[in-house]
Amino acid sequence: MTGPALPRRRFLKLGLASGALFAAGGVGLGWMSLGYGRFLDWRDRPIALSTKEFAIVKAIVRAFFPADVDLPSGESLRIAQRVDEEIWAADPAVARDVTWGLQLLEHAPRLFGMRGRLTGMPEERAAEYLQHVLLGPNEPLRQIVLAIRQLTTLLYYANPSTWLPIGYDGPFVEQAVPPKTHEKYLALVAGERGER
Repeated sequence: MTGPALPRRRFLKLGLASGALFAAGGVGLGWMSLGYGRFLDWRDRPIALSTKEFAIVKAIVRAFFPADVDLPSGESLRIAQRVDEEIWAADPAVARDVTWGLQLLEHAPRLFGMRGRLTGMPEERAAEYLQHVLLGPNEPLRQIVLAIRQLTTLLYYANPSTWLPIGYDGPFVEQAVPPKTHEKYLALVAGERGER
């Protein structure tokens, strides 16, 4: 048996109050994301990721793949843009999990006794933070860093600029055939309309 019906007036008040609360929350989240554009340069065009999430990926890429004597930096190879492409082409549930994970990583340094946010840390400090996460007891955060590291490592070493320094002479395939989503994504980045 169900309880008494909610009076119409009370139902409307509850609906309006809930709507206002959600709107305020959305404005609050938008306000908290302001300022992340300063971490992007003129070439960066996030499609699947928000500006904030893209900035977080760039910070992770800088930490994992700094410039080396022989190897180029991950930032110079635009690995963050490639991550955005992979997220855009991924299953929506997977993409949502990755973006939530990025948000957690951005704000979790205090759990490891560090101040600030991931995006505000110098490369060395960010690398130290990510290493703490990998060695720490927080399994969900550890899984997030492992997943991002695997993806960025795959994208980094798939770039031909890294092959000669590591002694790899390239794949046996004569001509690489990118997935169909690649051209559509490039069209979006160029400002054209396209669907997955």
